Amino acid sequence: MIKKSLLYRNSDLKVFTFERFSSKAALEQYFNSSYFIIILINSGCVTLQANHVEYCLCPSELLVIPVRTSCEIVLMSETMEISLLSFTPGFIFKNTIRKPNIGFFEFFISKCPSKINLKDEDSLLLNDLFALTGNKRYKTSEYPFYNEVLSLSFNLLLYVLASIYSKDSCNVKEKHTRKEKLVFQFLQLVELHCAKEHSVKFYADALLITKGHLSKTVQQVTNKTVKQFIEEALILEAKILLQNDDLTILQIIEELHFCNSSSFSNFFRKSTFMSPSEYRLRLGSE
Repeated sequence: MIKKSLLYRNSDLKVFTFERFSSKAALEQYFNSSYFIIILINSGCVTLQANHVEYCLCPSELLVIPVRTSCEIVLMSETMEISLLSFTPGFIFKNTIRKPNIGFFEFFISKCPSKINLKDEDSLLLNDLFALTGNKRYKTSEYPFYNEVLSLSFNLLLYVLASIYSKDSCNVKEKHTRKEKLVFQFLQLVELHCAKEHSVKFYADALLITKGHLSKTVQQVTNKTVKQFIEEALILEAKILLQNDDLTILQIIEELHFCNSSSFSNFFRKSTFMSPSEYRLRLGSE
């Protein structure tokens, strides 16, 4: 049985499970355009206006709302229960296991909210995962594996949601613009080749477009640059490799195709404010 109001909060993540609302003002305060928002309706109905498009949500329906989306509640039931997860792009980068950015999941790339009609078993499963992610018992600094539990539960929820979305996405994909589809393709290439290929030209050539067109499209769709995506993916790969004590720093440099230790160290320090050796030592002390 899922308990009500299991809640974990910090500046980057908010989780509510079976939270009851009876006024538009009480619910609207949790719609922040700086956050990705996943809202699941458990009882009652609500009509949201997101970027001037209305979405009517009823029980077992879920809406994924991208960042930079203005939301307003048009109508809602006198009482309703929802589960809600909201998180910043920065939280995603720090807490996803393999992916450097949630853009690898198509429903977070689109500028338009994605509505998903859930089967009863999927709705129950997602509510269980909301509760797991928001369970305060394991989300305190006193718990020895605080960061690991948070990261694993958050990732589990996202991967399950991505799986559900992929089954329900035949009609949704038709709504993606040509630019959004190009960004999906670019991100898939980054995931496959970031360790070896660091240049914008490689990805533009692979997509049979110019560097300028790729840069402009990615910036318009994601509000981030091509170089940022490549560098974030490369940093994540470096961090993963540094966790393997069997690999020397020199072997990691070769694996990531840096020309020398100085260029790798400068690149790594620019993002993490520590050298690769310092990062590895910090891992060992935690």
